[in-house]
Amino acid sequence: MNVSIGCGMRKPKGFIGVDIRAYDGVDHVMNIGNEKLPFEDESVAFIESDNVYEHLYPEELFFSINECWRVLSAKGCLLIKVPKAGTPAYYIHPDHKIQFIEDSFGFFQVPADGKDPHGYLNGRFWHVQIVEQDNDQAIWVKLYPNKPNGTFEYKEIEYGDK
Repeated sequence: MNVSIGCGMRKPKGFIGVDIRAYDGVDHVMNIGNEKLPFEDESVAFIESDNVYEHLYPEELFFSINECWRVLSAKGCLLIKVPKAGTPAYYIHPDHKIQFIEDSFGFFQVPADGKDPHGYLNGRFWHVQIVEQDNDQAIWVKLYPNKPNGTFEYKEIEYGDK
């Protein structure tokens, strides 16, 4: 199953659409910042979100990212596009709340010691890949959930002489 979060009026063919507004083609009208996604655990293969996360407050962002982690399969992928901080693409919309730079997504990355230093992710870590940028206006990033038998699986780093 493929899901488009914030699809609006442009839901991709073959996707289930989730949006805060009841546009034609939206399958689930909901607020992703505080409502659980209506999918079973590990039932989704791919989630895309195009220019959505900058509209959330930080606590809503963490809630939504954790929900994506919950519903994605072990080999799933979350593709996010956001406007880059400080660019006209960010400032053009008065409802933007969070600014992102490429390094912002490192916050979700699996830490070297496997511990969540801030407590926002509840142990739900990701492997992060910046895939491209649109004329320095937007950031595209892929997040892969760190789950057993997944595409990536966290293994503690061993130190010392070999």
